[in-house]
Amino acid sequence: MPRVTFQPSGTTVECAEGTTLFDAGARAAGITIETACVGKGTCGLCRVKVLAGAEALSPYTDEEEKHLGNLYHLTKVRLSCRARVHGDVTVALAPRPGRSRPPRT
Repeated sequence: MPRVTFQPSGTTVECAEGTTLFDAGARAAGITIETACVGKGTCGLCRVKVLAGAEALSPYTDEEEKHLGNLYHLTKVRLSCRARVHGDVTVALAPRPGRSRPPRT
């Protein structure tokens, strides 16, 4: 089973392949991931920064490009509700624009 580690807390959870980072964090690990659309890809709030294992995530989606732009190769920021896990990955909760730090976990 793939493992997802959420920083800065260091919480690691195992999840089924194909689970979104949002579901792995919010539902499995009890991590608070900001959202207004509850994982539907419409609000753009559930940002995470990929620290390791980017190749173990599903391809960048149209919804992500709409909310985050096409600079993933520089920012490494994904929407947790769109990124599906296919192997071990480490992410950090990314601050929203205008916010100085990520929400507490």
